[in-house]
Amino acid sequence: MAEQKGHHIIEMLRRKWQRNFLSGALLSGLAFALLLATALNIFAKVGWWSVAPMATLAFIIVYLLRPFRRISNENIASFLNRTYPQLEESSQLLLAPADSLTLLQQLQKQKIEKEILRITTPSDLLRPLKKAALTFTSILVVCVIAITAKAHFLNNVDHDQIKNTLSPNEKEIIPPGIKMFSVMITPPSYTRMQKREQEQFSLKVEEGSQVSWLIKTTGEIDSVHLRFNNKESVALKRTNTNEWTLNRLVKEAGFYQLELAGNSSALYTLEVIHDQPANIRIISPQQYTTIEPGRKPVSNLRLQISDDYGISNALIIATKASGKGESVSFKEQQLSLPVQFNGQKNIETSKLIDLASMGLQGGDELYFYIKATDNHGQESRSDMYFISLPDTAELLSLSGMDSGVDQFPEYFRSQRQIIIDTEKLLKEQSSVSKDTFNTRSNQLGIEQKLLRLRYGKFLVEENESGGEGHSPDDGHDHGAGEEPAYGDVQAMIDQYAHKHDNAEDATFFEPQQKAQLKAILTEMWNSELKLRTYVPAEALPYQYKALRLLKDLQQKSRAYVSKTSIRMPPLKPEKRLTGKLEKIDPASQPPKQTAEDKQLEQLRNAVTALEMLKQKKQLPIEDQQALIAAEKAISEKAMAQPVFFLPALSAVRSVMAAPASASKQDILSIQKALQQIIISDVELPRKTNNRSGSLADHYFKKLNQ
Repeated sequence: MAEQKGHHIIEMLRRKWQRNFLSGALLSGLAFALLLATALNIFAKVGWWSVAPMATLAFIIVYLLRPFRRISNENIASFLNRTYPQLEESSQLLLAPADSLTLLQQLQKQKIEKEILRITTPSDLLRPLKKAALTFTSILVVCVIAITAKAHFLNNVDHDQIKNTLSPNEKEIIPPGIKMFSVMITPPSYTRMQKREQEQFSLKVEEGSQVSWLIKTTGEIDSVHLRFNNKESVALKRTNTNEWTLNRLVKEAGFYQLELAGNSSALYTLEVIHDQPANIRIISPQQYTTIEPGRKPVSNLRLQISDDYGISNALIIATKASGKGESVSFKEQQLSLPVQFNGQKNIETSKLIDLASMGLQGGDELYFYIKATDNHGQESRSDMYFISLPDTAELLSLSGMDSGVDQFPEYFRSQRQIIIDTEKLLKEQSSVSKDTFNTRSNQLGIEQKLLRLRYGKFLVEENESGGEGHSPDDGHDHGAGEEPAYGDVQAMIDQYAHKHDNAEDATFFEPQQKAQLKAILTEMWNSELKLRTYVPAEALPYQYKALRLLKDLQQKSRAYVSKTSIRMPPLKPEKRLTGKLEKIDPASQPPKQTAEDKQLEQLRNAVTALEMLKQKKQLPIEDQQALIAAEKAISEKAMAQPVFFLPALSAVRSVMAAPASASKQDILSIQKALQQIIISDVELPRKTNNRSGSLADHYFKKLNQ
């Protein structure tokens, strides 16, 4: 019975350890799920429902990964042996069957059974649960502080700004006599947007939307009108006794107000969202691409197309140009894109353009652009892109090399011969042994090296023979026969210095020619590398490009300057100083004032009058004309940009109606709008006939007299 008692104690401790370990692990998972949910709620505005799936996921991960299930009775016995010395490292005897123990082990087991009944529950069993509870409490405090700080921040952030960002329903002033009203907005079908209803007069609608107003009045009213942009007045249709409706297609932005029983409401904005054309972005290829000979005539086209409402179609408009001179022919064709257009707003696709299948040969060019059509039928196109295939026959020909200025006649043929030999080697590759193929390829690499060194002399590159300095037969004199004067340090430096060994200054080429020569040497380096490593097929593109650059450099070296002379007409002394001066504007005559200048002057006077109104609270009669001009200018701007200029229009009308009670905020709003109009209408800089200098001014004043 005691044996069963000791075994039961160990089994009870094991189960308790597992429960505490599992509870702590689950509590830790819940804590981290709560922390993540709080972060998502603060930064991404995700609801608190996310705690449940994240906590569930954390519980599953903890249950599968944590080792609490592998705790056995033997582990508990070992733990008891380390914790309680009175058990004399013999707790495992309580788990062994009695018939398997020796006499000494049975005596020791009886002793341990008495001792294990006296021990208390180990405090270490609660350590996982205490640690998890501490973690959960800390994270819970952090989450509460974060949520409280967010609420405090939102409630105290710039109270004035919150007032200005209230919903339009709260800011709008509804005229008296209206019991109820609503506005139904039906966007056009191409936008794929649902119709919506709002209870506010300020509108922001898509271009081409159908807007329906429904207004219910409180009393008997003869007519209700909507006045658009201070120009057009439209009467609402009576459906019932106190019910008025109006349907209108909105295409242009502006403002409007409600006229009810002879009273006009405040101004309401009518903002229109215009449909933008599709945006096309070509990622590859480059706008000007040349496919070198020896490479496969294909080009990978990658592009992105985006639109605000959706894309209905997109095509590649390609034009093939072939021939030369007057015999150039063009052929246009349309290529489809490998994508289905279902009104998506963003599309990213790619297409492999095979120039050979399109019939392009050496010397031909392909011009193409992308044309996209959105759901509204608007078309947009990208920039023109160019892909050219150099003509290898022209590169290998000798035409044009026997005439004109030819700075490098003996070297062009060598590069051409290397290309011919390389192509011949590739054709004979299957009929020769590998050693012979490698030997011939290496020999071509040596010839390419010699040709590169010859061209390197044009850039004064060092010889690869390893020699430094000059030999006695360099063909120039350093002045070694003259002894420098005593104490002349500069003469001594000149005697031994290498002043002409700078590659950038020791040639007579232009910077563009030197840059192209360096590019030629780079291609020759790459060709030599491929030939020396026995891959002549990869050397061909570099060889062709080097030859093309060489021929291009030859053409650039030709120049023709025609000699011309200037023949002035003979002077006639009898007509000197007899010209008419009626069309010459004297310097002292003031310029004529145009209508735009008068309007700008009136707007500036209006700004000054408003500044005086802040102090005196009076508006003289002459300043009222300036405010009338300001109201007209602001009204014209409000039709195009109602969101920005409509508050200023309402303010200027309020100031004109009661100047003495004008608020400072209204005056500042008007001044700000006028300043924007004045700045936008300022005349751009242009060339004038003003002459500087006192002598010129004196001369033109005398002419005017």
